Amino acid sequence: MAGGLSASLRKLGFLLGALLLAACGGGPMTPDRKDPVSVTRAFVEAFNARDLQRMLPLHDQVNIDAIAAALAGGVGSPEYEAIFAPGMVELLAKEAGKVEGPRYDRRDAVVKVGTDETGDVYTVILSKDEQEEWSIVAHSRMSKPQYEALAAEPKK
Repeated sequence: MAGGLSASLRKLGFLLGALLLAACGGGPMTPDRKDPVSVTRAFVEAFNARDLQRMLPLHDQVNIDAIAAALAGGVGSPEYEAIFAPGMVELLAKEAGKVEGPRYDRRDAVVKVGTDETGDVYTVILSKDEQEEWSIVAHSRMSKPQYEALAAEPKK
């Protein structure tokens, strides 16, 4: 009986600790969907944690379908491996969540999330939806001069 009570108290303590941690902001960040940098940071955090569930709502429908296929296939599936390609995992881990931008290509926001060994820039491209919220529509590599030539403000 005493062992059962002790185990129950430990579970309760763990649950209270987890709730306290979540209340204090210790869990994953909730992005500000009106800010492309916030959405990108949430993506990088989820990517580095290999958390497909957290990545899912940050993307447009085309990317949602690819992420859903990776979720269905599971770790080791071709769909999962396509998302978490070793070079990309290494690049984003090396940058440790650092993002730069946004720059703008017409109305799309382009946020830098890493630079590879050749100096090329890896970016996340976001578009606004009807509710004026940003979603990731593409991932792209471009040269550093191409990235730097993008506009600092979106076209109106």
